Amino acid sequence: MHTKHLAATSLFMLLLAACGSSSVGTDSSSTSATTTSGDSGTSQPAPVTLRYAGWNLGTVGQNNIERQLLAAYQEENPHVTIEIIERPVVIDEETGSESTVSWDEFFATQAAIDNLPDVYMIYNLAGFTAQGWTEELTDLVEADPDFELIPEDIRKSASFNDRFFALPQSLFYYGFFINRTAINRAGPRAVMPTYGMTYEQLMDAAEKDSKAPVEGGDGIIGISGLDNLVNWMPAQLDPNLGWFTYNETDGYHLDSPAFASAVAEQLKYYGPGKSAYGGYVLDALDPSKYADYFGVSQNVFESGNQSIRFEGSYSMRDWHTRSLDPNDSLYGADIDFIGTPSWNVPEVGNVHRIPVVVDYLAVGKGTDYREEAYKLAKWMGFSAEGYEKRLDLAETNPAQSALNFTPLINREDLVNRFFELYPNMTEFKKIVVEHDQFILESLGKNVPGYWDSRSNALFDTIQVGGVDTNRSIGQAVVDIYSGNLTLADALQKGLNTIANQQWQTAKVALDEYLADN
Repeated sequence: MHTKHLAATSLFMLLLAACGSSSVGTDSSSTSATTTSGDSGTSQPAPVTLRYAGWNLGTVGQNNIERQLLAAYQEENPHVTIEIIERPVVIDEETGSESTVSWDEFFATQAAIDNLPDVYMIYNLAGFTAQGWTEELTDLVEADPDFELIPEDIRKSASFNDRFFALPQSLFYYGFFINRTAINRAGPRAVMPTYGMTYEQLMDAAEKDSKAPVEGGDGIIGISGLDNLVNWMPAQLDPNLGWFTYNETDGYHLDSPAFASAVAEQLKYYGPGKSAYGGYVLDALDPSKYADYFGVSQNVFESGNQSIRFEGSYSMRDWHTRSLDPNDSLYGADIDFIGTPSWNVPEVGNVHRIPVVVDYLAVGKGTDYREEAYKLAKWMGFSAEGYEKRLDLAETNPAQSALNFTPLINREDLVNRFFELYPNMTEFKKIVVEHDQFILESLGKNVPGYWDSRSNALFDTIQVGGVDTNRSIGQAVVDIYSGNLTLADALQKGLNTIANQQWQTAKVALDEYLADN
């Protein structure tokens, strides 16, 4: 691999010492890019070694579905050897606890020694592209008819100025899970939430799907996850807005009426008057009542003490697997996913847009095996053949090889086979088959400077315990919906301006890279 050379810091060198790789197969091979002739005299692909990195690989011992799919690719392409780059582990000297290094530290380390993987999962497409760490794939996707089978908005999310620097790997949905088993225990007033219901209907169901404790530990709370309203609700109220009010034309709109409405709604459950909703909103419940409501449970949805929970659809794999285990607290739970609710917008009608998040695979800049790397990324991502193999693995071993995302190419046979693995997910299947209006949540991956605009940038300095303390833009948003800072005051201090300045600064860097390369 050959990339822009970055100076290695002492941190990088420490991480390098911990980096390792494991081969998916057992045979070694040369990395020659030329073709060779087999015994039959026919031309055979030359052996190549591709280095692969992903945050979803688990451990070697777990041998999850991602590792199995990589092994299956080698079996079907015997000239390819795949080496998995294992993310290094950091040991806390004080506690002895282990954790993997962050993805940006990991890749900065690899880039510092011109050693990027040939194929890797990418969490910051805009940032990595501006750094020169991603190979442009425009000519390859334009020559691939299968790529056109991906929904257009998902395809384009991997591009900048119609130039492609990654491939969509998987698509997940954000919204509300329901536990029908818990809801059926809530009493005769209980309402079963469904896909397509309005926000008002969802909150009414949350109240009716709650039950105060009787014997201690047997309470049921209605809903959680309302701290995400400011992220997705503005896009329901104003079709010109996306996640956290962003659009590609002019950035963030935190000064919009739609954002103000979302803030006002969220403030009800997190501000000074939140106790009025403590009977059915988890985050509004007085923590001193947790033990009475839920006993010793640390996760009330998983212990059957909660009816509705906001989460990414990726969680269904673990929850479904656990619902089949007689020794698990989720055993027998009937769980489904309904997405986000619709909203009746005056003079517009019913608007129903569901957030989706896309994971991407990139090809490392300067790879010696560009086309081979593309083929592997396609197999691990949007390929119908690769997805069929995922289904085969999941059907053979549902526990170890559970599959948690639907196919990017929405082929009926693939969708039906997926939901045969999740027979209770009848509402979720309606979303996958019928729904066509979405909010792209993946801004952290494909919008320049998103995390600075949304969370990290300095907003102001405030007094905390008599000490001047920097307040980030993310903390300012929390203070707004918690009632500690009014939206009007935040806007006067430059909330929207700061968010857009961060976006513009990062966008300029990306545009300059694209212009020069």
